[in-house]
Amino acid sequence: MKLSLHPRERRDSATARGFTLVELLVVIAIIGILIALLLPAVQAAREAARRSQCSNNLKQLGLALHNYHDTFKAFPYRIGGGSRSNATGAPVAPYEGRLSGFVPLLPFIEQSAMSDQVGTDPPYVWGTGFAPWVTQINMLLCPSDPPTKDITTMGQNNYAFSTGDQYTNLHWNSNRTKHPLRGIFGPDSAINMSEILDGTSNTIAMSEVVRPPAGNTFGRNTTSYTTSPINCMTTFSNGQYTTALLDRDRSLGTRWCDGRAGYTAFNTILPPNGPVCNGQTTTGILTANSRHPGGVNAVLADGSVRFISETIDTGDLSAAQPAGGQSPYGIWGKLGSKAGNETLGEF
Repeated sequence: MKLSLHPRERRDSATARGFTLVELLVVIAIIGILIALLLPAVQAAREAARRSQCSNNLKQLGLALHNYHDTFKAFPYRIGGGSRSNATGAPVAPYEGRLSGFVPLLPFIEQSAMSDQVGTDPPYVWGTGFAPWVTQINMLLCPSDPPTKDITTMGQNNYAFSTGDQYTNLHWNSNRTKHPLRGIFGPDSAINMSEILDGTSNTIAMSEVVRPPAGNTFGRNTTSYTTSPINCMTTFSNGQYTTALLDRDRSLGTRWCDGRAGYTAFNTILPPNGPVCNGQTTTGILTANSRHPGGVNAVLADGSVRFISETIDTGDLSAAQPAGGQSPYGIWGKLGSKAGNETLGEF
């Protein structure tokens, strides 16, 4: 026989079927608050992972530099080689040897097949018809920097070679004469460990650069004040450029194969995450930049990786670049010079 519920029991059963609208709204609000609280922590954790990967990439590049040095008894040039001067011609005076230091490093970063494809007579380094030049080497990108393939089809880079605390003589002259170098990497350079008189643990080798975003933000290229650090600083305010910007596809990080300073070099003058006044060839205030809060990763000549704060001492930015001796640009400048007879403080 089927038993029926008491009327009161039927009412209690009916009222226990679910939440009221107010209760649902309260639950949704609580979930929203929890998400808002957790999101920054999740984003911070993701950036920590990206920064770690970026640091590891620099560590691998540091090992590659040392393996290259072990093989050839010197570090590679920043710009050199024998790439052609145009679409059809072979190298002629003043020799458009514009290969970047990444090209001789290819066999040492597990890119031997690409190195063989490049060969000894590669085409001009802005040629989009040559497969290696448009190939993206993932190890040369920092995951913290957003993709910018809308700039160019050329393979890109987030790492660059140190020219030291100088902003002129970044390119060879008309007869390809080598210039004295303050840093480790320059035109046709072949600096060995014995020439780093300040010590390999006190001299920077490579650091980060950012590729230019679409907006008027850091990482872009302006051709003003390429030999004036103090004036270059005036082009930048709160992470935004204040002057007209040019040639987004001719900026730092937009051609890993091109050894011109405006693509694959940085100098230790303006503080990290500052402005770039890019002269492309012989001059430039080429500042290390990253998307990491507070500074940039860098690999020293001894192969160790350090995080360099954007508040690092930069000394007297109104001073002209030194011809020799100690750097006027504080600890940051001292890190760049390889033989300044300098003593470093904490950095």
